[in-house]
Amino acid sequence: MRKFKRAAVAAAGVLAISGLGIGAAQAAELPYVMTPGDPATDCFTAENQREMDMGAGHHVTIVHCERDPQNPGSMFVFYRG
Repeated sequence: MRKFKRAAVAAAGVLAISGLGIGAAQAAELPYVMTPGDPATDCFTAENQREMDMGAGHHVTIVHCERDPQNPGSMFVFYRG
């Protein structure tokens, strides 16, 4: 039973690490900015879109946002354009 538990924990760890690697690889392809806010509520707001457009100097498409693990209350905004 202990061997089974160890194998299950090891398999879960490998899946978690590979999932993080895939997410990081996808995110690395897109430009991003760090801004204050909560990704769950502030990512796709009109105000955030205005700030992103103003910062870039043209219209950009916000793809997704992620919480900054090192700085609570901040998020990374990934965009195209």
